[in-house]
Order: sequence, then structure tokens, then C-alpha cells
Amino acid sequence: MSTPTRLELARDLHDGIAQDLVALGYELDLLLGKSDSTLQSRLEIRTLRFRVDELISKVRREMYELRDPKVRTLQEELAAIASEICGELLGEFELDTFDIPITVQSELKLIAIELLRNAKMHSRASQIELTLRTLENRTYLEVRDNGVGGAKVDMSRLGLVGVKERINALNGNLEISTNEKGTSIKVFL
Repeated sequence: MSTPTRLELARDLHDGIAQDLVALGYELDLLLGKSDSTLQSRLEIRTLRFRVDELISKVRREMYELRDPKVRTLQEELAAIASEICGELLGEFELDTFDIPITVQSELKLIAIELLRNAKMHSRASQIELTLRTLENRTYLEVRDNGVGGAKVDMSRLGLVGVKERINALNGNLEISTNEKGTSIKVFL
């Protein structure tokens, strides 16, 4: 049996998982349209719908990457991801060009995605900023917003718990500064 090509994998993703996620999204829309749903259940369904939309975007991004074998730097990927996640909320972003160890790149990308999604979904910000550079011979990532604050690492916010776990596994540090004028989350690796 031959190994599937990148194009075949992209087609399989489209015809399988992507279509299944779109169908699931439509089913959630139907549930939202039911008039006998409680407010709480509608909020929970809407949250699930947003998660399905995020998964659809992620699968589509993977399909495009499989179809376009051009190798992009982490900085190029982060610029595209930040634009996709934040849309019009994306303000300044500074992504310096420097070498990042391969062992750190995938984890750093996942950390950035989680922090950007959190800022968009929870901060009620009108602007989100992203910085990636070297600082004192370390890789420095910062996501800032001008939202309502309140970000903290606790079991009610599993995304930030996961971010902290990833950073700890890389022997890095996490700093969170938050108040009613916004949040700044800094990662040092």
C-alpha cells in the first residue's frame, strides 16, 4: 500500500472530518432555533457552536497547508493565525525574525493560539496585540488586550492551565498582568 500524498490527505480531510464538522454545526444551529430551549441551554449550545467553528477553521487551515507545501516560518504562521483568530481586533503585532528551536516551535504556536483565542472570546477587548522576539537570550511571546481583565490560571480556565503546563514542560515562565484596563500574558522560553 502506498503512502498517501499531501493532496490526497487534504481531499480526505475535506471529504471526511471537515464535512462532518459542518454538518454538526448545522445540527447545533437547528437546536439553537428551537423556541422551547432554556436560556442556559442556548448559551451552552452557542458555546459549542463557536468551538465547532474553530475546529472547522483549524481543519481548513490544515487542508490549505497540505495543498501548499511551502514551508513557512513560525513568525509567518503566527501572523496568519493571529489575523484569522482576531480579525479586526488585531492591533499591533511585532514578530521579529530569529531562529527558534524546532522542539519549541510547535508548543509555542499552540500557546499563542490559546492565548489569542482566550483574548478574543473572554476579554471583551477592542484590540489584541501580539509580540514575539528574543529577550535576554530567551524566546519572548506576549499577548495583550484592552479588555476587562480577570485572566488567571485556575481549574475553571483549563486553557490557561494547559498553557502553563506547556510552558513548564519547556522550563519556561509565565507572567500574567491583569486589571480592568486589560491583560498582558508574557511567556519566556
